[in-house]
Amino acid sequence: MTTDHRAEAERLLASAAHHCNENPPDMRIAEVAAWIGQGYATLARDEEQAARTADMRDALRLLRGREYDVRKLVSTHIAKALASREPNRWKAGRELAQALDMADCNMDEAIDARLSDDGWDPRSAWKAPASAVRSDDPWAATPDITADIPEPVVRVIAGHLAEMLLGNQSEDVHQWARGVAFELKRVGADITPAIEKRIHELTLGPDPSTPPF
Repeated sequence: MTTDHRAEAERLLASAAHHCNENPPDMRIAEVAAWIGQGYATLARDEEQAARTADMRDALRLLRGREYDVRKLVSTHIAKALASREPNRWKAGRELAQALDMADCNMDEAIDARLSDDGWDPRSAWKAPASAVRSDDPWAATPDITADIPEPVVRVIAGHLAEMLLGNQSEDVHQWARGVAFELKRVGADITPAIEKRIHELTLGPDPSTPPF
């Protein structure tokens, strides 16, 4: 049977007050009752503190779980907006990410992780879609459309061009591969970093800092 420490403390302290008089035997009973009552009172306080701590721990666990769910939902929403390449949706997603950053709630890491899981190069996804760049200014710089090219396509093209540049083919083939890369860059599709990465992999092996999965 569980002891109600608070009730015991109240009972003993009440007994101590009742026996608190000039009669020596009663005074001795009052002292003992008060001493034991204080012990029960201490136990009662410890139990209440433990219960409050457990409640706070449960509340904190619940809040952390909700924060994780919210961050996952919001970061997924922003990642999908960036990957959609729809100018208005892309802009809204980027502005939301910036607003969260200003509110000390940076989600860039979670957004980039979601983009990577979906097969995107995060650096490309953050770049504005070509259709979001003004085309009515004849002096405007060529829009960067690299981000509009799906990552698998970039990897395939970069891989073939890298193999052509490194292979034993004729100089004409090498020149043709370089020309394709330069022409793509001229129209705003710069895949030279992907080509350089593939050349590095073919000559020196995969980057040891990159996990093999």
